Amino acid sequence: MRGFLGIVCLLLLGAGPVSADHPLVEPHWAIEARFPDQPKTDGILTPSPQGDVKVQRFYWEQGGEHYLLARFEYPLALLPGEEAGLYDKSFAELLRSRPGQVKGREKFTLGPYEGAKLILAQRREKSIREVRFVVIGSILYMASAEWPEQAAPAAARAAEFLGSVRVRPGFMNAQEVAVESRWRELAAGRFRLRYDATRWYRDPADQETGVFNLLRLDQRAEAQFIAEDHPVPGGDIERAVLDTAREGAESVSVQKRGRKLRGTVEVTELEFAARVESTTYVNHGYFYSGPEGAVQLRGWAPERDYRGAENDITELLEGLTIIPAAR
Repeated sequence: MRGFLGIVCLLLLGAGPVSADHPLVEPHWAIEARFPDQPKTDGILTPSPQGDVKVQRFYWEQGGEHYLLARFEYPLALLPGEEAGLYDKSFAELLRSRPGQVKGREKFTLGPYEGAKLILAQRREKSIREVRFVVIGSILYMASAEWPEQAAPAAARAAEFLGSVRVRPGFMNAQEVAVESRWRELAAGRFRLRYDATRWYRDPADQETGVFNLLRLDQRAEAQFIAEDHPVPGGDIERAVLDTAREGAESVSVQKRGRKLRGTVEVTELEFAARVESTTYVNHGYFYSGPEGAVQLRGWAPERDYRGAENDITELLEGLTIIPAAR
């Protein structure tokens, strides 16, 4: 599962009186639902090897009734077919965090998406809990309802809550949503980088403003996106790049020079080999200095690995966009 975590050990908190049902329609959420009353909300960041998993929760509780919706956003996008494995890991984490007697597990559909649900008997609390997971656009959504096992009105309210969960209209084309979910964007000033999150992820150790380091999934290639709001001194971006490379390398040899259009802005293309500590790294990048500022985008890999990473690096470079300044 490429480092995905089934992070579902979420405590249900909060209380309030029951009133008219409350619709929940959140920006960027693919689902909507109705709670019995105004839910509380919070956010959680959980570390993973590829960066933080971002969790947003909405929850409501009264007496023995507990309702929860949660959205899990991962640093990596899912590949087709990985959903079932993520459901397995999430259910396993759920049962480790709060054991219960499994009464049933089955698939279910939500709009055009296939999810999985689990029904549990929580013996200590004398309650029944139904938990549903569904992946929409590489985002994992969780819906949970828990109610006292002998309370028919509460069971009816739980069924009403779970039945209110719907896919929002903008997410009904599953194929389009899956394609778009592969991509993430980094932005700094007038520079944008759109990258495939099934192949690259941002280094969690990044700290410096305007500097973004990316790692390919197998870590056999790296990339760096540096954006500044002012041009390089003298305006010669090629010289600045090669001079910087020579500072830390035993030797640098240019293999390719060229010019590329990124929209209406022309950038410098360079491919060069740099030898560092007896290892030769092949670098391929797009570089620009002008009224919009300066940008350096390059990917590299050891010479022995470069051929296998070349297409991914080229695709990454093509994700660069420059917003022209007023002339």
